[in-house]
Amino acid sequence: MNLIKKIILIVVAVFCLVGCDLTTKHIAKNELKGQAVQSYLGGNLKLFYIENSGGMLSIGENLSEGLKFVVFQVFVAVMLFVLLYYMIRKKNLDILQAIAFVLFLGGGFGNLIDRLMNNGKVVDFIILEAFGFRTGIFNIADFYVTIGIVFLIAQIIFIRKPHTS
Repeated sequence: MNLIKKIILIVVAVFCLVGCDLTTKHIAKNELKGQAVQSYLGGNLKLFYIENSGGMLSIGENLSEGLKFVVFQVFVAVMLFVLLYYMIRKKNLDILQAIAFVLFLGGGFGNLIDRLMNNGKVVDFIILEAFGFRTGIFNIADFYVTIGIVFLIAQIIFIRKPHTS
């Protein structure tokens, strides 16, 4: 694939993911803010609006505002652009890696944009419960990143590179 087509494909895919993430956050803000927990699918899906100033699962929420800015905005932005550059420059990117990296970029940019537009906070609104397992509260961007991790693990476990001697 030539470089221009590759860049366009990556940008369009990331743009679509970010658009879906920000749209769901906008809907959550308009429909869920100030409401009680709403349960669906027999209580397995719960929707509840919060604004999270930390990272995934509120990790780092108690950091100082300055440190949160550096970690969750500056560092994340730099890492996202490094990953984007790597994807564009890498000649033979495995398909599972490419999907994982696009999911990371979509989730990362979705949360970064949300943070920039929402005073350093991201909108979280989804809780899943099934078979005695309950997630923390998360958003679609967090889901993208989690699925990206699954793709990377699958790539590591199931895709074997031939040995060269």
